[in-house]
Amino acid sequence: MEQGIGYAIRTRFIITCTDTMIRTFIWFFLTRFNIFYKFVDDGSSDRTALITEELSQIYHGVKLVKHSKNRGIGSAVKTGISSSSKNWIFYTDCDGQFDLHEFEILWNMRNEADVIAGFRRKRQDPLMRLMYSFAYNTLTYVFFFGGFKDVDASFKLFRRDIFDRISLKSSSSVADLELLILPRKFGYIVRQIPVSHYPRRAGSVSCESYRKGIFAWVRIAPIMEMFLQLVQLRLRLWRGDV
Repeated sequence: MEQGIGYAIRTRFIITCTDTMIRTFIWFFLTRFNIFYKFVDDGSSDRTALITEELSQIYHGVKLVKHSKNRGIGSAVKTGISSSSKNWIFYTDCDGQFDLHEFEILWNMRNEADVIAGFRRKRQDPLMRLMYSFAYNTLTYVFFFGGFKDVDASFKLFRRDIFDRISLKSSSSVADLELLILPRKFGYIVRQIPVSHYPRRAGSVSCESYRKGIFAWVRIAPIMEMFLQLVQLRLRLWRGDV
């Protein structure tokens, strides 16, 4: 099979999603790429599952995987990966934070790396979100001796066979870090490139219970879960349990 469109046809896209962005994703990828794509509905309370099921009757290659309850972004990513079989996997969120046209930048680099991950060139988040994201990225830098920028940016392209050797175990956004660190540990080439970032158009941040302007009520439980899973990941790497 030839390079380029041949690989595009054999690519599976994993998208953890919210209702308002589904049709945008369908339209974009149908007009630009002939691909298979999968929506992982992580127990959403909107019409994500219903709309995706309707569209799957119209468009070949649209598949829905549904969690009966919210399990966290890490679990959604693991579900999408485990149910995929194509040569390449692209993963992103459906909350409007990224420009889908920039997927082509990642795709054009697929012969140069095994993992191509975007990092947000200029984050368009509220001040409080920027503060605790900075704290999280600093903590990961200290725990894992640096190496990556903006570890929780959900705009990544992977070779499928990577996941024959590694296993994601985090249910929180620590899974985004695993997606960078574990391939690197096995000698895969990981590249990061800057991508555009936009204010969130749908959904909410898991560690926030309420937001008004730049201020937000922060939920302690998800933060503690992330910290615990960071420690567990650090211990796993020391033990070689990947």
